[in-house]
Amino acid sequence: MTDSSGKRRPAGVLHILKYYRPEFTGEGVFLERSSAVMQEIAPTVAHELLVTHTPAPADPDAASACSTLRRVTYLSRGTFRAAALLWWMLRNLRRFDTVHVRTHADWYFGSYLLARLYGCRLVISATLDDSLPMLVSQYRPALRPIARRGFRLFDAYVAISPKLHAETLRAAPAERCHLIPCGITAPPQTAGTRARMRAAIGAAEDDPVLLFVGGLVERKDPLLLIEALPRLRAAHPRTRLVLVGPEIEPAYAAGLRAAAARLGVTEAVVFAGERRDPHPWFAAADMLVFASRLEGFGTVVPEAMAHGLPVVARRLPGVNDDFVLPGETGFLFDTAEEYVAAVLRLMDDASLRRRLGTAARDLARRRFAMGAIARRWLDVYGLAGHVIGEPFADLPETALGCTASVTDRRFHAPACAAAPDEQPLLLTTVDAEESFDWSGPFSREAVDVRAMGSQQLAHRVFERHRVVPTYLVDYPVAAQEEGCAPLRELLQDGCCDIGAQLHPWVNPPFLEEVGTHTSYAGNLPAALEYEKARRLTEVIGERLGVRPRIFRAGRYGAGRRTADVLKRLGYRADSSVAVCWPPEGTEWARGSWPVSSRPYWLDRDRTLMEIPVSAGLVGRLAGPLGARMAPLAFGRPGLAPVGAGLSRFGLLERIRLTPEGITIEEAKRLVRHMRAGGHRVFVLTYHSPSLEPGNTPYTRTAEDVRRLLDWLDDFYTFFREEIGGRPARWEELRFGAAATPERGLVALRDGAARL
Repeated sequence: MTDSSGKRRPAGVLHILKYYRPEFTGEGVFLERSSAVMQEIAPTVAHELLVTHTPAPADPDAASACSTLRRVTYLSRGTFRAAALLWWMLRNLRRFDTVHVRTHADWYFGSYLLARLYGCRLVISATLDDSLPMLVSQYRPALRPIARRGFRLFDAYVAISPKLHAETLRAAPAERCHLIPCGITAPPQTAGTRARMRAAIGAAEDDPVLLFVGGLVERKDPLLLIEALPRLRAAHPRTRLVLVGPEIEPAYAAGLRAAAARLGVTEAVVFAGERRDPHPWFAAADMLVFASRLEGFGTVVPEAMAHGLPVVARRLPGVNDDFVLPGETGFLFDTAEEYVAAVLRLMDDASLRRRLGTAARDLARRRFAMGAIARRWLDVYGLAGHVIGEPFADLPETALGCTASVTDRRFHAPACAAAPDEQPLLLTTVDAEESFDWSGPFSREAVDVRAMGSQQLAHRVFERHRVVPTYLVDYPVAAQEEGCAPLRELLQDGCCDIGAQLHPWVNPPFLEEVGTHTSYAGNLPAALEYEKARRLTEVIGERLGVRPRIFRAGRYGAGRRTADVLKRLGYRADSSVAVCWPPEGTEWARGSWPVSSRPYWLDRDRTLMEIPVSAGLVGRLAGPLGARMAPLAFGRPGLAPVGAGLSRFGLLERIRLTPEGITIEEAKRLVRHMRAGGHRVFVLTYHSPSLEPGNTPYTRTAEDVRRLLDWLDDFYTFFREEIGGRPARWEELRFGAAATPERGLVALRDGAARL
């Protein structure tokens, strides 16, 4: 598990699915959620997905469903699928230590044999009606002995329910058989979620709300729930049934609507559709009702239990009867009459609902917590040695999603389309941080924030040009009165906005070793990155009275899970991308450079926007060729003379919009170049300690500080008079891109709200 230097060697797991969004949801959704937790507890294990039957979606956004799947490959080749699978495996298996066949995709066993020849550990799982005996039975009788021998290639057989496990034990050695149920996630909901969701469907607090979550397909039988509704409404007239899930079988879904109309309950049935985040609906409901006739596990049932909901579910022996305990965590039914009786019993007795809901939550979180399930999977994969140990193991579960990424371009979409007649906007950000020796080692003791008292020097310039800067505040500034007092005064006068900036080495909890690698938040285990960001967010709220909604990773060190962390904490914007300046030792430095400063979305839901600091490549070679040359010319120390030569002769230079280390003429040249290319949004930045001499390499003397202030004064004048632009606040950039003016105003109020 380690290399010659003693570091843990990266490992890879290939997951194989036949169907992945939207035709097949259950196993794909579990893969997304489990890989997110596996990435947190074993960050040196990379997960990839190979989809054999579902065609690649036409919409690129639909192909980027999970930030913890490094790559999703769609293989579909029609009648030549088996050959395509074998060829793909031949070219790619060297990247993987384990191959997890989540659905039996190679009926000829050629790719499985190849995986064994490559030394991969081979795992197959049963999730619905695909236990080992069932798979063998699908071959012609003459071929079944060969199929049995083919399945012996697998090192492990995993079942997600006792029923499937018992079936597999009849056909495979017990030591290779494992029972691992689906893990669940139940992120806490914000205050007011229940009232907000119920108001959206017209339900008062005392109105019974029944919830179904799952695909609208005949197998899951939501028709029974609709047909029973008139009897329930006879006793409780304001009962509502919410159906959350995709219309996988459109004709069946149409039949559900027709049944609701025929029975006169159309207004009582809410077709909520597919939801990437169904958890707010659990908060809105009084119970989960689930009539599915066939499930491998039925994850939604324990998931609802984890949210404290009693459940009424169809009895599926060996699947749900060991955790839906009648009268303890919910009720099981076999007939429509038993279903109606169970639901009415819960409707009539609020104390019973509370008692069963509490017991359900305790059982679900004890037995199905995703952290424990993820560890069991890693053990089956033979990768238990990659699980992080002390001191990180005791961090609380994050309940992070996996739907956004700062570093993965699959998730990105343009956010602000600039019309030619729109006025250019300039955002000013200040890294409000402690003073420390930039040339020395990182130290937890370097927490001097006296330079915050000098910010009034810049505000004399800001006032002349009507600039309202955004201070991106780190922990030492927020936690010390000497740091936050000047900001509190500026806030009271409406002279600034507040965001957050994470410097890991001075931000608790202090679990990691201090060093260059760990100075980038994105290099930390995701649970530690989240906990540091959570504490930073809270201390800013406590000391400054404002909940920050814009974030920057200190040293521009964002990582694979940074955007997921920000979404979990309620941020609306990030500014962690160093265009053309990828920090050494981060994921950016290992791939192609980000070269666009245009704002863009970081998630498919378009709730988190990236607002990069303005920078770019300028010169006669700027363009696609320059973008390919820049990582070589400016990113490799040995080629520094090449980069210097390109800059000297005006062929290619990289410029960032900052008064630190960039001349005013360079900054103007950058902005002219970007404006000619259609840019409308510009972001200027500098560090707060630069306003006192001796703190940063850019202002060693009082004269240097004066020159920095003159630079700002000159630039704001240039931006207004020559470029025709004006200062902007970050909320204007973020919420001005909202889909509708009404949404923008609501979001703006939310983003600027005081605690």
